[in-house]
Amino acid sequence: MLTGSLRIAVLFAGFMAISGIIYSQEDQIPVRDDQAKIPPADVPHHFDFGAGFGIDYGGILGIQLGYAPINHLTLFAAGGYYLYEFGWGLGIKFLFISKTNEHTFRPFLKAMYGSNSVITASGTDEYNKVYKGFTVGAGVEFRFGKSKKNGFDFDLNVPLRTPDFWEDYNRMQNDPNMDVVAGPIPVAVSIGYHHEF
Repeated sequence: MLTGSLRIAVLFAGFMAISGIIYSQEDQIPVRDDQAKIPPADVPHHFDFGAGFGIDYGGILGIQLGYAPINHLTLFAAGGYYLYEFGWGLGIKFLFISKTNEHTFRPFLKAMYGSNSVITASGTDEYNKVYKGFTVGAGVEFRFGKSKKNGFDFDLNVPLRTPDFWEDYNRMQNDPNMDVVAGPIPVAVSIGYHHEF
């Protein structure tokens, strides 16, 4: 038979052994902070609405609507104010980086057809006209926020002006009653604010 003090010593030793086992198991249980974080889903943005200035928005001021059937391609249409008439454009953008919520900067190349040049003359309406043709260019979509749904588009455009434009421009230059103060710019800039959904 165990004496009272011996019983207490055995119980105490058993309690310490059980506590050690429980404590060592507790160290092996993974906690929430140690678990691998799951990256956010790469969510595509299929539709785009923008408002801005330049050829990409129909001329001087207008809007642009875009649809992305795949992440690296956007089809767009634009319409707006272009001095003497409604300006418009239809085009396509080829994005180097996919159009998703994962990317802040998305550079692209583009081609479009529509209003891309204008002649304006003070004192007469004879030469005032908006011209349509092809435009090629490059730019970048800059999106911010967690979902990357809002941001800006910056574009550089090279209008491929038609023979009609150059014929009218040369005729105006040779008109003794006209004083041409500025020629056509080789590269046009567009900027707009966009929302994607």
